[in-house]
Amino acid sequence: MSDPSNLPLRLSLDEAVLLMVGLKLLDDMVEVIEINGVPQDVLMAGLMGKLQGALPEDLLEMTDEIVEDIVTATIHDSETSDIDAMTVDSSYAMPMYAIDGTMPVIQQAIDEGRTLEVSYFSMSREEFNTRRVDPYGLKQMGDLHWLIAYCHMRQDRRVFRVDRIKQATLSEDRFDKPADFHIGEYFDE
Repeated sequence: MSDPSNLPLRLSLDEAVLLMVGLKLLDDMVEVIEINGVPQDVLMAGLMGKLQGALPEDLLEMTDEIVEDIVTATIHDSETSDIDAMTVDSSYAMPMYAIDGTMPVIQQAIDEGRTLEVSYFSMSREEFNTRRVDPYGLKQMGDLHWLIAYCHMRQDRRVFRVDRIKQATLSEDRFDKPADFHIGEYFDE
């Protein structure tokens, strides 16, 4: 009997396109898969490389367009404030990034009154940006964690979904939490 892990796989071009779309979506939305001790990025690079070598350029471009259409369809089209977007975006249940690495850094910044530099993905704007934030408090609601912070870029308080923070780095800059800050004002309790 042959080893099933070495069986050749025969795919039609349509099947390969569909598989590539699924891989791109999985790669964009999830970062924590490990199979038999092999991390997702290694598995994805190998599999996507094989498919890219087998698909013509026009079909590869089509996979990008399909992925973009799917992601766009999951995003609320109207302009909303970050606080309004918090409710809208919470319907997008799939976490983007594991919070195991960022939560301790965020909590340390809150405890020590230190500014953070975060790489944050805004679903409503479909973009990553780097922001300097003064973290005031964390709140867990269901499976999601929310960070209330002063955003230096927006020059206002904002609500951030913690699983959309790809990276958080402590800075040496310090801040004082406003005396009037109360986390309950940002959530219906």
